Amino acid sequence: MKYFLLLILLLLTLPCSALAHDHKKTHEPVDQYSPPSKPIVIGQGDFRYQLVPGWATANAGQYKLGNCHAMAEDRRGRILLLNASKEHCLIALSPDGKVLDAWGTFAPGAHGLSVVKEGSREVLFIADNSRDGKVFKTTLDGKILMTVSCPMESGLYKSANEFKPSKTMHLPNGNFFIIDGYGKDYIHRYSSKGKYLSSFGGDIGKGNALLEHYGPHGGDIDFSDPEKPEIILALSDKNKLKRFTLAGKWLQTLSLPGSNPRDVIFHRDHIVIPHLGDKWPKDKNSAGYISVLNRDFKVVSNLGGDPPKYDNQGQLKNMQHSSHLFHHPHGICFDSKGALYVAQFASNATWPLKFVRLKN
Repeated sequence: MKYFLLLILLLLTLPCSALAHDHKKTHEPVDQYSPPSKPIVIGQGDFRYQLVPGWATANAGQYKLGNCHAMAEDRRGRILLLNASKEHCLIALSPDGKVLDAWGTFAPGAHGLSVVKEGSREVLFIADNSRDGKVFKTTLDGKILMTVSCPMESGLYKSANEFKPSKTMHLPNGNFFIIDGYGKDYIHRYSSKGKYLSSFGGDIGKGNALLEHYGPHGGDIDFSDPEKPEIILALSDKNKLKRFTLAGKWLQTLSLPGSNPRDVIFHRDHIVIPHLGDKWPKDKNSAGYISVLNRDFKVVSNLGGDPPKYDNQGQLKNMQHSSHLFHHPHGICFDSKGALYVAQFASNATWPLKFVRLKN
């Protein structure tokens, strides 16, 4: 009896992520979700993070949230939140969660955010996936510097409202790529001045060079080999990553069973990928989780998910969430101190979650 009571006490003191999760349980609908109020721990191995409960709620009541899509840190140390709202598409917060500024009525479908160094300054690229979508280049305070609309000159569109960009990717020379993730699944390349240059993906090419709908949702450029940078795309509803050269030549397809990869974030020597929901779109209330991959594209940790497992042939087994911590993790960022921030889509208008990394 004594040992039984000790076991019960031990279980009660364990972080929530360590407790068994019932996958047969019906997931709560969006309007019933609320973030955990305890500092639970998620992840495995060298990637364990502890939740900071109640982050970004102190003075947030005056700001209306829509679907939160992306986050990034700027040179001022602010944590930028991209918010799909007609009132303000960007909200700037301090690392301790205080809202510092909010602006932007021009991107009600704000979806993708990139902070780009341009000479001695930083600028923002905001992708709006509304009908007749656009990409806006702005200052850190919201002044619009450039607007990129549907590239009708490409000959790939019948009308401008087919263009619904989800994110941009950037080169050191100022050239950039636009992912048309909610439109026709093309990847378009532009000059630093916003001149259309070329396209790949969508229905261009054959076999693995094609990008089906809904496919390319997010991505980034991998500069680990400066001589051969490559594009890594997150194919959301296809449960895969695809690697391409900058010219659009297909290199590799990587399967992530049980996933729904929404973006590709490089953090130090790893790649971090938020999954909107492991049973999406079949179950649009599935919780979702976040994967950490090494540079060999092997999953080494799942935050809010079961530990990754590989079979004897080195094939990744089906992954899934392990708790109801998340509700549609969509966009993530890391600050200069290594803290993790998670913006969630369709999560009952809750503010992003902040986690601090635990030392082993």
